[in-house]
Order: sequence, then structure tokens, then C-alpha cells
Amino acid sequence: MKIMLASGSPRRFDLLTQMGWEVEVHSLPFAEAETVEDAESKLKSIRKQSSSAQRIKSETAGEDSSEHNIEKRRTVTVLSEKDMTLLSPYQNADLVCAYNALGKGRAAALSIGTDLPVIAADTIVVLDETILGKPADTEDAARMLRILSGKAHQVKTATAVLYQDKTLLQVITTHVHFRALTESEIAWYVQTGEPLDKAGAYGIQGKGAVLVEKIEGSYDNVVGLPLTAVYEMLIEAGVKII
Repeated sequence: MKIMLASGSPRRFDLLTQMGWEVEVHSLPFAEAETVEDAESKLKSIRKQSSSAQRIKSETAGEDSSEHNIEKRRTVTVLSEKDMTLLSPYQNADLVCAYNALGKGRAAALSIGTDLPVIAADTIVVLDETILGKPADTEDAARMLRILSGKAHQVKTATAVLYQDKTLLQVITTHVHFRALTESEIAWYVQTGEPLDKAGAYGIQGKGAVLVEKIEGSYDNVVGLPLTAVYEMLIEAGVKII
């Protein structure tokens, strides 16, 4: 089975290929939301643009298809009003990763189509309602690790599956408990370079495994893609897997 992956993450690529699936990467630019407020603002903008597009369509009904009128009606966003139904169940941090996953999936689908299943995902780390993204530098990575030390946090991965005329979206949450970390452990881990490209400044599949005391939920979800959920979504979408 061939999968189109709308993500440049090597970890997601590895998780899908371990299933024996052929994976082709199609990661396209998409303006992601970083905070709840950012996601809500972007959604308001989409609704406003959709309303404006509908008005223009009504005003230009019956007019010629000149380049001017075509340009006026052109959609300027990847997501549209109909995607609001898919996003409506999600709130707070869930909304952020759901928005990003669906947007990345739509961007890829617009480019390559959905004759083959398209999978997109977004993973965030949440501590006390605060989203911890990728650290800006080593000092920021150390700051995040100190915040997470000795506490439980949530890792949320939103996954979008687009296949033919179906689009599915789901957010899976895993609870991760960190050990109480010493300053020397934080300094050691930061100098490995592993935290710098990862949300929350750690990777459970690498050296960061020793930072974690236990998890509640899907391990693959923390790595970046909940395989069981993906499998079930593909089946629901009508993909012939076995």
C-alpha cells in the first residue's frame, strides 16, 4: 500500500514504513497556528474570507469568466468554511494541533490529489494549558526541560487522513510523566542536540527516553504518529489495507 505523507518528519516516516507501507513524502508550506489564540484568529479569518468569497460569487453570477473575475473569486486559503465542521469539536490545545494537521493535509491534497491516502499530523506538548513548541536555542531547551522536570504533561498528536472524497480528523492524547531531572542531566541532554527540533525539547524515541518515568497512552503518539488510530482511520476512509 502506498501512503502520501504530508510531513517532513523522519519519525513519522519511520513509523509508517515499519508497517510495510510504501511512503512518499509531500510536505508543503502551511502557516501553522502556535497558540490557541492564533488558531482561533486564523479560523475567524477563514470564515470572513469564505463569506466574502460567497458574496463575490453572487455578485459576479452571470458575468463573463474574464481573468479579472476569476482572480476575484480565487480562494486564498488552504482551509475553507466546510473544514470548520471537522474542527468544531476541538477546543483549546486540541484545536491548535487539529488545525495544523488538517491544514497540512489540505495543502498536500490540493497539490497531489487524494487518489492515494494522504496523512498529515501535528504534535504538541502541553503543560498546564501552556503549549511548549520547539525550543529557539539551547537555553530555551534547558528552560523547557526544567519546567517539565518531575511533572506530568500531555502530548497531543492530531492526525488527518484524506482519501478520495473522505476527510477524517482525530486528536490523541498521551500523558507523560518526567523524572525529577538534575541540572547536570539537563545540561547533558541539551548538549546532545536532540532537543532542538522537537516540541517540548525532548524525543522519547532517542536519548530522551531516560527523562521519562512512565507514560499513559500511546507511545507512538509521543513519537509523532499514533499508528493504531491511523490504521483505524484508513479503514474508516475505505482504504484497502489487508
